[in-house]
Amino acid sequence: MNRPMLSALLNTKPLLVTVGLSASVLLTGCKSEQNAEQTAPVVRPAFTETVTSQAVADLYFNGVVQSSNRADLSFRTSGRLDELLVKQGDKVSKGQVIAKLDSVDAEITLNAAKNELANTYTEYKRALQLYNGKQAISKSQLDEIELRYQQSESKLKDAQRRLDDTTLRAPFNGIVSRKLVDNYTQIQSNEAIVSIHDLNQLEVVIQVPERIMAQPNGTRKVLASSPLFPGRTFDLSVKTFETEPDPAARTYSVTLKFEDTQQVTLLPGMTVRVFSISTEQESGMITVPLSAISPDNLGNQYVWVVDENNTIQRRVIETGSMVGDRVQVISMLNAGEKIITAGTLGLSEGLEVRPMTTKAAK
Repeated sequence: MNRPMLSALLNTKPLLVTVGLSASVLLTGCKSEQNAEQTAPVVRPAFTETVTSQAVADLYFNGVVQSSNRADLSFRTSGRLDELLVKQGDKVSKGQVIAKLDSVDAEITLNAAKNELANTYTEYKRALQLYNGKQAISKSQLDEIELRYQQSESKLKDAQRRLDDTTLRAPFNGIVSRKLVDNYTQIQSNEAIVSIHDLNQLEVVIQVPERIMAQPNGTRKVLASSPLFPGRTFDLSVKTFETEPDPAARTYSVTLKFEDTQQVTLLPGMTVRVFSISTEQESGMITVPLSAISPDNLGNQYVWVVDENNTIQRRVIETGSMVGDRVQVISMLNAGEKIITAGTLGLSEGLEVRPMTTKAAK
């Protein structure tokens, strides 16, 4: 090896050592940054709500307006629909003809029954004269003729009823809400033809928790509001209520009737919010959003409670009835405590969270 090449090789070695040291330092630095990232605590954002005790008057219940008088009208007999005399939205009066079936066969049967009755009546009248006069016929013969006469009377009544059944009439004053068939179609007995509602007698059914049912009424006034009529309220009064709760929901079904709906048109199917106002002091109840509650494998219900250090603990609670879109909490949760209201999947004991406050719904 000549001297210039040897000199070049000797000059290269320090460069290689320097490059190796630099790479080692860089790799060490990257590992340190990765370790720092792995050991840094992750603070998870979470929607929270501060638990409050609500008065009964602050609670509301959603319900759907319905008519206390409503009916799906149908024929008692089968046949072809010849005339449908109403359309959706028509007002009808009690006794008004709604629809007619083809009545030709029924009319023929009725006429035949009338003729048969006339003949048997004449026969019975003559037989009665014979028996009462010279007793030209026996008592058993008279009884047989009388039986035929009575059977003819029954046939006539049945034929008249069959003819009447081909005409459908409104059972009360109301409005046609739905038309379910068209003219000239074959109708089966008890098949719904139209639906009618009485708009002068409206009501709403709500499900009330047992704790509220157990409280005295006091001076509480019940009202309803609708988003369709902002700023308006409707007076309600209790019509009926169940005395046995639903076995699963532990709620009582309460039917409330509207006192006056003449000035504003409420229709069956509209959603209203039912609430109460009171001048008396009422005991409160704790409710939480349904989304805040999770089940465990033992059948318990629990929520995640956030402490003053923003760490969470799981707490089993005793739940009651549904109140609107919220759930009544009977025990194990106090007013002023903070709970997680959404995104509870994947949470664990001692996890630190960053609270994002949501406004409690009343």
